[in-house]
Amino acid sequence: MKPDFTPKNTGIMFQADMIRAYLEGRKNQTRRVKGLQAINQEPDKWQLIFTPEHQGVRFVSFGHKETYQVVHLNMPYGGKGDTLYFKETWKMFEREKDGRDFLHYRADDAKVDQTWWTEQDWRRPDPVWHKQDGFEKWQPSMFMPRICSRFREVPIVSVRVERLQDITCEDAWYEGIVRTPDLSESAHLFKDPTHEYFALWDSINGKTLPASKNPWVWVYEFPLYEK
Repeated sequence: MKPDFTPKNTGIMFQADMIRAYLEGRKNQTRRVKGLQAINQEPDKWQLIFTPEHQGVRFVSFGHKETYQVVHLNMPYGGKGDTLYFKETWKMFEREKDGRDFLHYRADDAKVDQTWWTEQDWRRPDPVWHKQDGFEKWQPSMFMPRICSRFREVPIVSVRVERLQDITCEDAWYEGIVRTPDLSESAHLFKDPTHEYFALWDSINGKTLPASKNPWVWVYEFPLYEK
């Protein structure tokens, strides 16, 4: 298969606490299960048999341990060399003084003046622009247009597939878990963050793919945020 080197830019949703972790320079990883649902019905019966080494290859291959079935799964948010734009809860305001509009982001209460927008951008047909009282209500991250994202070209450093419970302490910290000093007699500098990460995972995915099931996950890495 000939690699496609045309860069892609894909939206990915983040909760407010993860946006804050990114802004604070604590997050450069995210684990997702999109596209892995079939594999994760019986995760123990599958093994990873191909993962790309070259930029532009955006799929991995799994083999079934009993039937020897092989499936190829596309990376849902692009691969190495592509970019992401972060989608978060947001809304629009109109300034009282000069009447100009700006974007308001819920995660950190940031209000950003998008002076780079063109007149054509403001006339976009997106539903949120024409929704009644749309400028006064918080808009779900799911429906954020790329033009409204404040992080629109985040490079994908790497993508890999692994079991959720393979996460290391360092990985958990870079998922945004706060480093908590260990005050016990174990002499460890920080508490093991993986337990807190699994609790966070279950708060989001627990009804369908709890951490105890140890599902296969995509691991996306991107650069730490720099102000």
